[in-house]
Amino acid sequence: MSRIARFLMAGLAACLVASAGIALPASATITRAPASARYRVHLTSDRQGHTWTGTESVTFTNTSNVGMQTVWLRLWSNGVKGCGAHAITVSQLTGGTSAGMILKCTALRVRLAEPLAAHHVATLTMHVRIQLFHRNDRFGFNGGIAFLGTALPTLAVRDDHGWNLNPFVDIGESFYSVVSDYSVTLETPSWLQTPATGVLQSTITHGSRTERTYVAHQVRDFEWAAARFHHLVGSADGTRVHVWYLPNLVTAAQAKQARADAIRSMKTFSRDFGAYPYPEVDVVLSGPHGFGGMEYPTIVFADPRQRTISHELAHQWFYGIVGDDQFREPWLDESFATWASALPFGGFPPCASYRWPNAKVRLNSSMAYFRRVPEAYGAVYVGGSCMLSQLNDRFGAFLAVLRDYVAADRLGVARTGDFKHAVVNAARVQLPGFDPPAFWDTWRLNHP
Repeated sequence: MSRIARFLMAGLAACLVASAGIALPASATITRAPASARYRVHLTSDRQGHTWTGTESVTFTNTSNVGMQTVWLRLWSNGVKGCGAHAITVSQLTGGTSAGMILKCTALRVRLAEPLAAHHVATLTMHVRIQLFHRNDRFGFNGGIAFLGTALPTLAVRDDHGWNLNPFVDIGESFYSVVSDYSVTLETPSWLQTPATGVLQSTITHGSRTERTYVAHQVRDFEWAAARFHHLVGSADGTRVHVWYLPNLVTAAQAKQARADAIRSMKTFSRDFGAYPYPEVDVVLSGPHGFGGMEYPTIVFADPRQRTISHELAHQWFYGIVGDDQFREPWLDESFATWASALPFGGFPPCASYRWPNAKVRLNSSMAYFRRVPEAYGAVYVGGSCMLSQLNDRFGAFLAVLRDYVAADRLGVARTGDFKHAVVNAARVQLPGFDPPAFWDTWRLNHP
């Protein structure tokens, strides 16, 4: 979460440290389409990695039982400055035609060349241009680093709510996707390194330029950064941990400490929540005065602070492995990542209650609410982690409950009802006197 530091520091004071209804799974029968997508991308950069041009194709299956005449592509980072900035542009579509942009050019409607029958496959190809601007954030360049968060056009999801066409939100995330496969080739000046989602499969150099191809399986999206990076490597129970930094932003000692914190975090989360399903993870350090941090599949952007790194790596499980609709239910990844971020370093403190910012906010309020009332957004960080801390204190084996929850929704998409279901099932054995409706009501989580 790119604003983690502000909300954590402001919100921890609201958590009071002290000594002292059965829900059915929400997502079990929901069909999300299109799915089984395979993205193939080839992009060429300018000298600094600020401009990228090339091609993208995506092959996908209509996994629903009804036909599709249109699909939507999300061009998420257009939301930073709107249509006029032309941050991400799509042209030369084949397999479909453009039917208009909405939501500050973050959603492109594509009318398919032919109606796509249930369980049939289609392919779209397009020319893509990505233009970064000077901005110290998850999409932009600053301090010698180009950050390309949510830069690639990505298929929107249609589920029981219909097409999920939510607006971009700058204080948090609106992202929602199902896992897909990616093969992405980035052609750059040879000195420009590009840590990215997935694993580097091949490197080909032609004169002063190099093509690096990255492959990622079953990830929710694909991101990368570009700079003249210094690089450290470590290992966490078989997972390679890469730390990338610039000496003008981060000292060698800070980078080494960041690597140690990342390794410790990955070991802890793999033990507590289940094995990490990818062979490596990249930590790109933004500097001590960066934007905080931001999570993506197998890569995070983070300042060098210990809790920022652990928080963003916890998102590898809560958002990455267990997906969620980050616009409708932001608490499902932010609360869990905040609580989990303390596990490698002593654990989250006992929490008896939480001072809610106002009478209307719910723990599972949507980003539609937090856009209107941004001062309440800390509830999903501190209020949710406080609730999880209380569950941890009450259950004899709460980590086992979370492992079961992660296993049940591994590489899928969870909803609030799924977490409630896991807690209620465990309480039948561990806490016979547990009163689910009263507990959910106390923590303002009484809507599925």
